[in-house]
Amino acid sequence: MFEVLLLGGITAFVVSAVLRQLIAKPIQGFVSALRSVAAGDLSVIARTRSCRELSYLADQINSMTEALDHAQRDHRVHMEKARQIQQNLRPTVNGLVGIDVAELFEPADDVGGDYYDVIPLSDGQYLLCVADVSGHGVPAAMAATLLKAFVSEAAKKSSSPAQILTDVNERYCEYVMMGHFATMTLLVVDPKRRQLTYANAGHEFPFLQIGRETPVRLNVGDLILGVEDDTHYREETIQLGEAARLVIVSDGVTEAFDPSEEQYGTERIEQLMNTVKRCNARELVEAFESSIETFRRGRKAFDDTTLLVAQLAVV
Repeated sequence: MFEVLLLGGITAFVVSAVLRQLIAKPIQGFVSALRSVAAGDLSVIARTRSCRELSYLADQINSMTEALDHAQRDHRVHMEKARQIQQNLRPTVNGLVGIDVAELFEPADDVGGDYYDVIPLSDGQYLLCVADVSGHGVPAAMAATLLKAFVSEAAKKSSSPAQILTDVNERYCEYVMMGHFATMTLLVVDPKRRQLTYANAGHEFPFLQIGRETPVRLNVGDLILGVEDDTHYREETIQLGEAARLVIVSDGVTEAFDPSEEQYGTERIEQLMNTVKRCNARELVEAFESSIETFRRGRKAFDDTTLLVAQLAVV
């Protein structure tokens, strides 16, 4: 009896060792490979010298990984093309007469939902626009592209920011799915008459600094775009007697976070405008870029970052 039990124990041990070598270890290797694929590592290869069935399973895992790798590479190529298209849609801000404009545009993804524009109007006026579509990635970028087309079309019919916003909102409600809201601020700058007219659809209030005065917020605003197609927007006109500059931002600037969860906010923008006074628009944008980067302390931006600076020279 003892010999029989001993022989049975030895047999069970041998069978267990064989099963572990032929089945358990290969399956553990497959699980490890699948976890690596799930984590984004598509370079792993499942291998086994076990039975035909497990070899077939390894081949199928490797085929799946290879297909995912091809799909990911195609995705990267397409997103790079989309990024280039969006970059090509950015306006030219050089060579403008009577106004100095510079911008900071950093999408959080390959493409972004922020949109900005500088459109020359009749009689030497310029339309400045900054908009922010809810969400990220391709859907937001497509909606932002529609906004660019709507603004360009409306600006051919009117130079009134309120009327342009009203027209844009009507078209936006017609063509964009419910829930894809957007904010937008429009400012018409007249360098000859030293005049500014603006309207706002739920966007961050722009900052205006006249001469050496303390920056103020342009706080006339109405409903965001995409809620009610019959919304009529208001506008306000301000006389710019001396040298003046505008800073227009998206919430990716004011709501930037540092590692301790503190927001960049609006006070830092006003402080920097007060500190950096004698400079051109590009130098002021670079000062903001450095300030935001220092504030983040390496933390990745979770939202698109857009900042537009426009300065009028002293008459």
